[in-house]
Amino acid sequence: MDSYDRENIILKKEYKHPDHPRCYCECESGSISVLMTAYDRANIGRRYYACGNIFDGLNCGFHQWYDCCEIVSPYVVDLLSTLNGAYCRAECQIMISLDDNMKLEHRIKQMEESTRNLSENLDKLNESHRRLEFENLELSNEIAAQRQIVKQVTEEKQKIIEDAAKVEFKVIIERIAH
Repeated sequence: MDSYDRENIILKKEYKHPDHPRCYCECESGSISVLMTAYDRANIGRRYYACGNIFDGLNCGFHQWYDCCEIVSPYVVDLLSTLNGAYCRAECQIMISLDDNMKLEHRIKQMEESTRNLSENLDKLNESHRRLEFENLELSNEIAAQRQIVKQVTEEKQKIIEDAAKVEFKVIIERIAH
């Protein structure tokens, strides 16, 4: 696999088939290799054996062609290339959708937090409103009581003025009479 460009391969794991001869990779575990299909442009459709640990992150780099340079028809090459392109685009769309979903989830959490804060503030405002209404009622009652006192004082003042005028009138009449 010296000249083989691993960066351009999209690996698809295939099930081990009893008709395929077993091939062991060179890693220490001596695991049975898996039969894969290459999807890069130069080798599209070609089958090869890869390390059995390739999907476990323990890949020893083993590679052996299964088909011994079997020629694949241009139709199959184009078909596999088209399918691979569609697969890559779908995978890209999935990644974009996942990223969008994560952004939306983050925004939803922010909005839920804002909603909780607004709800708490609304509860505080409602409590303040109830307290102010109670204080307003108390003040209205106090004002009504003060008005009643002012009315009584005014009436008493008027009565005192009338009484004083009567007394003064009597004094004047008594002086005139003497």
